[in-house]
Order: sequence, then structure tokens, then C-alpha cells
Amino acid sequence: MKNFFLSLETTVWTLLSLIGLFFLGSYMMPVHRLIFGSMNDRLLIDWVREVAADHPWETGWFFAAVGALVLLTINTLVCSIQAVKGRWSRRDFLIRIAPQVVHAGFLFILLAHLLGALSGYRLSGTVPEGAFVGLPEGCSLHLQTVRVDVDRSGYPRDWSAEIEVFEGDRRVAAGSLGPNAPLFFRGVGFYLKNFEFERVPMALLMINKDPGAPWALAGAVLFTIGAVMILVLKRKKA
Repeated sequence: MKNFFLSLETTVWTLLSLIGLFFLGSYMMPVHRLIFGSMNDRLLIDWVREVAADHPWETGWFFAAVGALVLLTINTLVCSIQAVKGRWSRRDFLIRIAPQVVHAGFLFILLAHLLGALSGYRLSGTVPEGAFVGLPEGCSLHLQTVRVDVDRSGYPRDWSAEIEVFEGDRRVAAGSLGPNAPLFFRGVGFYLKNFEFERVPMALLMINKDPGAPWALAGAVLFTIGAVMILVLKRKKA
């Protein structure tokens, strides 16, 4: 069993399986929009429990992909531990540590996605202009105004929303949201997704608290550093 997790063939076949599963998923998700449409609007664990569990045929590829990622994680951990356990010398330190830095970055990114799937919160909905919306952790959001900039033909060119965040009666944050301009406060992201003006001005907002974000950043930095180290060392060796 140890040789199985240490084998490069295990890594290659697991990655090929993931590519195949993701390809299948790229077909299944548009076909079954009613099942996968809410996947991005809630915590992944909630979507699995409330939606995916009732549609095993349509979501089977997803659970298989999660299993493949677990196998790839174990494979990466075992290979890294085995590499670290060996004897090290000053001459080969960098060339041996660089792949482990890449592995650490990969594992941190997986940890970030796991934390984001299991904890925090993700809320979305349409909020009328002037309304207050209750948020977790004793906070509330006030949508002050919705502004839309239109061109000469009457088509929207840009839009924004002014919001305030309160703790009880105390305002703790305020700012302007745009299509690519979220507001971040205490690890919570406030996003403007769309707007409506049918009856009263309204904004479609998404509010996301992701405890895995710092781990994802750390993982991306480590992965980049490790990859650059490998490229430089390989070029020097050549």
C-alpha cells in the first residue's frame, strides 16, 4: 500500500482521472442547471447535503472527483514525507526542497477549499434600495442607493451600489460596490452581482465569508516560489 501512494503512476493516473471527471462535469453542469445552478450561492457542504445527495446520478462525477482529490492529497503527503526523511546535503538542498515547496502550496490550496466548503457563510439575494438586511454574527447591511450609468441608446454602461455595514446601531464599514469592485470587511466580501429597476431600484448582492482565503493566498505564494525555484535550478543544471 505504501508503494502505491509513493508511485508516480498513481499521481499520473489520478490526474488523468480528474481531467476526465472535470470534462464530464463541464457537460453535466449546463445540462442540469436546476441541480448545479445553486452550487455557487451557498456553502459546498450545504449544497451537497440539500441538493447533490438527492441526485446521485447527475452528481456522481462530483463525488468521484472529490475522492480522486483525496487520493491525490494522500499521494502528495506520502511523497513529501518520504523525500524529507532522506539524508540532505548543502549541495542538493535547494533542488530537493523546491518540489516540497510546490507540494506545500498545493496542499494549502486544497486546505483553503476545504475550509471554505465547510465553514463561513455565503448569502445572496435581491435587496431593495433603502432596505436593511440581517447578517450573521450580529451585523446588518443597509443598501443606501443603486446607481446606473446608461449610454445614449439607454443600455447600462456601468452600475454601482452604496452600502453600509452595522454592528447593532454602530456603523462599522461603508463603501461603493461595482461589478468588479467588492468591499471587504473583517474577512467578509460584499459583491454586487446585478441590478433591477422594474418597480423600485434593487441590487443583487452576494456576501461571502471564506475562512480559507488566507490559506489559498499562502498556497499560491508557496506554489509560485517552488515553481520558480525548480525552473531556475533546472536551467542552471542544464
